[in-house]
Amino acid sequence: MTAELPSDGLDSATAELEVLRGDFARVVLDALPAGVEVIYGTVIDHVDDRGDTVTVTTTSGRAVTADLLVVAEGVRSTTRDLLFGDLVDRRELGVTMVFGTIPRTPDDDDRWRWHNAVGGRQIHLRPDNHGTTRAILAYTSGDDLAVRDRAEALARLGDRYADAGWEAPRILDAFGTSDDVYIDHLTQIRMPTWHRGRVCLVGDAAWCVTPMGGGGASLALTSGYVLAAYLSTAGARSVETALSSFETWMRPVVDDVQNIPRGLMRLAYPQTALGLRLQGVLNKVLTSPFLKPVTSKITQVADTKQALPELAAVAHRP
Repeated sequence: MTAELPSDGLDSATAELEVLRGDFARVVLDALPAGVEVIYGTVIDHVDDRGDTVTVTTTSGRAVTADLLVVAEGVRSTTRDLLFGDLVDRRELGVTMVFGTIPRTPDDDDRWRWHNAVGGRQIHLRPDNHGTTRAILAYTSGDDLAVRDRAEALARLGDRYADAGWEAPRILDAFGTSDDVYIDHLTQIRMPTWHRGRVCLVGDAAWCVTPMGGGGASLALTSGYVLAAYLSTAGARSVETALSSFETWMRPVVDDVQNIPRGLMRLAYPQTALGLRLQGVLNKVLTSPFLKPVTSKITQVADTKQALPELAAVAHRP
């Protein structure tokens, strides 16, 4: 071990409390009130914005009319591209990440362990609360595995990590049988506006910050609340005002997270043995008792001093 950054509470760089995305999605789904319909297996094919309402037609042919369409489809959002394609600025970071759940072993402790290898390669192991371990293989340069089928992607990944050492062989073997391997080529989404008419974008569909920026889930959760709060006090004829207020509140928070410091990519993904040694020295300095409070503060994400808007109680309308 060359450096350690333990948790110093909820606001530290390594917060003790973390909710897995799948668990969080389940909590939200289970908390939906009666009368909310959830439809699976279809996507939006056409959107007709009439000014005071919006009608959505899905690929299954079903039409739904509503006061507002909120698009929260993620970084590859097809609905965003359909309606805002001329405003989408995609910025590829040149990093491919492969995520997967693997069996836990007695050597896995309660820490997130991180190993770097030459050639801009990272290996991560993170314990979860389900008795398994979350693994990540991340690298710079090379081909984008996200566009290849699973078998070819894992074969190419095996070639790239053949000499990476540490836990790479174990992770590669486990990925071969894991049922939730996910591959992503990191891409930021930047847009000058997140709404048009009766359509609004939130979360990664609007501003994907990528894991390099961090705080994507926090931004998504915060944006949902902020949007609901402004809508709850707007009234039917003031939707535009509510959406503009939502953007005004969220924009500085998003901009702060998206502005990845210059040099961070080179520091996080050293290409040479010398780069690895320099990274190790810098990590020791940044996590030293003298600088650890500063490091903890500057690595906080999705942080703001803005007061949250008040969420007004509204009557349920089917």
